[in-house]
Amino acid sequence: MNNSDSVNRPGEKKSKSSVPAVEKALDVIELLAGSPNGLTMNEIVDSLGRTMGEIYRVVVYLAERDFLVQDLDTARYSLTLKLFELSHRHDPTEKLVHAALPLLERIAAKSNQSCHLGVLNRANILVLASVSSPSPAGYAVRTGAMFPVDQTSSGHVILAFSQESEQQRYLARLPSQDRQQVSQRFSRIRLAGFEDTQSTMIHGVRNLCVPVFDTRGVVAAITSGFIGQTDSKATAEETLRTLRGVAIELSQTLGFRLEQSEFEAALTS
Repeated sequence: MNNSDSVNRPGEKKSKSSVPAVEKALDVIELLAGSPNGLTMNEIVDSLGRTMGEIYRVVVYLAERDFLVQDLDTARYSLTLKLFELSHRHDPTEKLVHAALPLLERIAAKSNQSCHLGVLNRANILVLASVSSPSPAGYAVRTGAMFPVDQTSSGHVILAFSQESEQQRYLARLPSQDRQQVSQRFSRIRLAGFEDTQSTMIHGVRNLCVPVFDTRGVVAAITSGFIGQTDSKATAEETLRTLRGVAIELSQTLGFRLEQSEFEAALTS
């Protein structure tokens, strides 16, 4: 058994910001995350390709901090639930909404258009946050509203940047005659980095929609239902540029790093 394929080996190129003790601790945690039955100290050392002197104190310290537990009968170390508990102290949805709201307000103020943040929820798009146009009259989407993916730009934009397996699952649920058209729509969105299309639900509304990313990949979409008005502060093209800039800013706040992504050219062009 070799669980060390995803961890660094001695002699491999290290990051300039590498901190050896932290690196070894993370290597141990990642290794044990893929070892549901646990590993002995010797197995950990062998799997990581390190010496006992490098690993022993790290494992003992992680156990003292309750990240690991040792079975007294087998001497195997395994992960505790502490990482799980830590990850659930902050609701990721709450973090997303908290970070997005002031940026949505900026979009509305600069464009005089409403905008909203949507996430994929099974076969629907759930609106997590929305900001109305500051104009006396306008079009807005209610926070908490739910729409079928096939009726929304948000759903298509999120799916366009999702894993291919997720796209294929969605396409498989469609009538066979619609699959090629939707697949081509995904390709256009992915190539452009956004969608600019007429709403299929409201006549006269132009959907401007951009993806939002976090460390895992695409997580949401920001959409502005653009309506041409005599007092408009910005054109549709100017509003789209604002949306794209805000989406990049929000993505970076959520931990996404543009230089690590194949989407960089599309998002910043």
